Amino acid sequence: MASTSLPATFRAYVFEGFGDAVENIKLRSDVKHAPLTPTQVRIKVHAVAVNPIDYKVVEQGSLFSKTEPTPENPFRIGFDVAGVVVEAGKEVTHVKVGDEVYAMAKFGLLGSFAEYFELDAQFIAHKPKNVSFRDAVGLPLVGLTSYQALVPYGKLKAGDRVLILGGSSGTGVVAVQIAKALGASFVAATSSSRNTDFVKSLGADLAIDYSSQKWWEVLEPNSIDLIYDCGFEPLTWNDVAQKVLKSTGNFVTIDPFAPLNESTTGAQKHQIMTDSNTADLETLTKLVEAGKLTAPIDSIHKFENLHDAIAKQKSNRARGKIIVEVIPEQQ
Repeated sequence: MASTSLPATFRAYVFEGFGDAVENIKLRSDVKHAPLTPTQVRIKVHAVAVNPIDYKVVEQGSLFSKTEPTPENPFRIGFDVAGVVVEAGKEVTHVKVGDEVYAMAKFGLLGSFAEYFELDAQFIAHKPKNVSFRDAVGLPLVGLTSYQALVPYGKLKAGDRVLILGGSSGTGVVAVQIAKALGASFVAATSSSRNTDFVKSLGADLAIDYSSQKWWEVLEPNSIDLIYDCGFEPLTWNDVAQKVLKSTGNFVTIDPFAPLNESTTGAQKHQIMTDSNTADLETLTKLVEAGKLTAPIDSIHKFENLHDAIAKQKSNRARGKIIVEVIPEQQ
């Protein structure tokens, strides 16, 4: 098992109970390294990204976990990670000690908000060579979510007309770029009035201000091949979305709990959960290295100031990714 020397303990954020995220998330400095399995790697964390799910697992924990954290048995937190491999299990072949990598953890295996993080190699890919750790780390969760929504579920193909509901959200800004990169002929996206220019700058052909326009009135009936709902308007499937979609179209939402009716037109609906895996992440890496995909950054926070980053995420005012640097990059 290849490795480099490690400190006996390290700092990591945990939560000791369900409730308000800012109040319950605490920084521990006495966390010990867990032994690696043969298929795991240990990462020295350089940067992490904050996502809405990070505070939701604390505040809505009973939806995600059958057990509750306690001060004696706290839960680690954090999905997105970018850093350097410092230890690799004997069965790991596609990455090695010293490699710069990034990943999205899976439920039950969280813990990226830390100085070190171990996870299975099946979730890890090499970081894009042309971007920094902090520019890369905003991509895994939102990138995997949007890629899977658009391609495996949405059946996106060149020439398709796409509507993205929530175009300035973390998943939305990535979805606009992926759709254009993969050949969509037309991409419309909803956003607030302050973000319409931002959405257009990412490649959207049409930005629809949801505060003053109804997208189902702006778009022609049966004119869209794929609607991707970034968790904002899942219930539109039950009426107006099916009118705008072609009968061969697909509606994909990342809200797995919304009560969606059966199709009345032939269009297909999909309620998805993100599948973290190396292959899809490598696809995103290629798009980044080709200059076709970025994860715009809203703000960068120090590791000690994670609570500020969580509060910013909860405000729903971020435009781009909220990044926390564990090891500050040289300016």
